[in-house]
Amino acid sequence: MGRNEMRRWLGVLGAVFLAGCGAEAEGTAPLGCAATAVEGIEVAATDGAGASGYTLGYAPHAMAGCLLVYVHPDGSLRARDLARGTEETLAAAAEAPRRPTAFGGVVAWEAVEAGRRVVRVRVEGATRTVTGDFDHAGEPRAAGDGVAFTGWRAVDEAGDTDVFLYEPGKTSASVVASGPGQQRFPDVSGTHVAYADFAEDVDGRFDENETDAADVVVMERGTGKRTRRTRPGKQAFPLLGADGRVVYLEWGPLHPEPKFSAYTLVVGDVREDGEADVAVVDIETAQPYVRPTARGAWVEWVQWRSGGPATLHRQPADLAADATVVTGMQGGELHAPVAGEGMTLVAARGVGGAMVIRAAER
Repeated sequence: MGRNEMRRWLGVLGAVFLAGCGAEAEGTAPLGCAATAVEGIEVAATDGAGASGYTLGYAPHAMAGCLLVYVHPDGSLRARDLARGTEETLAAAAEAPRRPTAFGGVVAWEAVEAGRRVVRVRVEGATRTVTGDFDHAGEPRAAGDGVAFTGWRAVDEAGDTDVFLYEPGKTSASVVASGPGQQRFPDVSGTHVAYADFAEDVDGRFDENETDAADVVVMERGTGKRTRRTRPGKQAFPLLGADGRVVYLEWGPLHPEPKFSAYTLVVGDVREDGEADVAVVDIETAQPYVRPTARGAWVEWVQWRSGGPATLHRQPADLAADATVVTGMQGGELHAPVAGEGMTLVAARGVGGAMVIRAAER
């Protein structure tokens, strides 16, 4: 099956999948579900990699149409049809599922299998572990016709990593980005893959020390053409969800390490070379690892300055208008913003310290 044929097949599959969840197709506003349907659902307060919070900004929930995929406080991964109010378990707590991602008819997540980190992908009701030329894998991101992820070439977490792409229907994943040091934190769309390349770093890897440095690279899937965002300073953690745009985080040349608690949000045309990329806003968060999100016409982020409440901000991805605060999305703590087609979710600290979902229409 050729790539175009596969994309058409998966597009039909995604439309059928989402129609069952109350949406007409990927990229259209969901029908039959609203933000109120997800409000107050409790999610895991940690991703299991640290004492608290969501390490590296990966959220415990994802949205595709009216399908909510989330890590339950008991550690299991669940999928809830918000239109019908039904729910099923995709992975038991014993598998340590985390970092779910969903788009169209594709759902993926990290898990532990035989003591090794793996990426699991679910399409049309069938779940499989992705295989390929790597020791273990993680950091998945889904598009309607594939999942991009990081693959470690050896057991060592600080060792060489490459970016892989798995397309449903194929037997294994293929390398789409390799080179000296680590290539990590990919995102994927139907046309592009983007990732952070730590080849310029002193030790060639992401380990949150004072020398960490990286560039963002965008690759066109059809041709393999790459553009490197060679701006001054450090760039990492790209997002491809906004129409025709690449969104990424930047830290100035003198910043000691790439932390999520203070960064600049940059937006550029995914088809261009990065020369015209625009630094949109300087963002601060009282807690680290609160990543922005991008989907469709919008880019959104949490602004959470020390001593004040957190607020969710939204701006057109084409930068045609100024940013605004999303009504009703202010609070003491907001974590893990994730945009779906029709709503944006955050994890908010609730009564008794529980983490619950709050949502706003898009």
